[in-house]
Amino acid sequence: MEKRHWWGPLILGIIILAVGVAILLFPQTSYLTMTLLFGAVIILSGVMYIGMATSKKVRGRGWLIVCGIIEIILGMILTAMPAISAIALPLCLGFWLLFKGSTLIGIGYGLRNTPSSGWGWTLFSAIVLIICGIIILVQPILYGMEAVVWWTGISLIIGGCTLMSYSFKVKDGYSIQE
Repeated sequence: MEKRHWWGPLILGIIILAVGVAILLFPQTSYLTMTLLFGAVIILSGVMYIGMATSKKVRGRGWLIVCGIIEIILGMILTAMPAISAIALPLCLGFWLLFKGSTLIGIGYGLRNTPSSGWGWTLFSAIVLIICGIIILVQPILYGMEAVVWWTGISLIIGGCTLMSYSFKVKDGYSIQE
């Protein structure tokens, strides 16, 4: 990612963090509303990945484009069919977090040779998101929808903070190159 586009992950990170905090502050809010918000966040995330892929300095641009397209399609499905999506939200969310965690592992791996990049924290955040995704996939059977709401909020807060941290690394001149 080029240094001049550092603000993209920052804005997305702030949005994801804000949605996570809102979910934790208002857990009684309509589950349907959470589905729509989550769909919009996924679309924004997909657009950001495609935007990152336009930089010639980033390796693995094809992977970023594929990630972006998948996220945009998933977000459009969630927002276009909210009633059906509310039923499938735990599955969509769980798999999205697994996908997002895997993508962050790639970003962390790309930062590993950059001094003071904090690639270990990016990798740690990715692993936490993967664990949250697994818990959400199992959670509805064990604890019900309230637990899904809480794990969603926690996961989005972690993901938002990781993206904001990454944006400042890009601003300081770090890039995800091999």
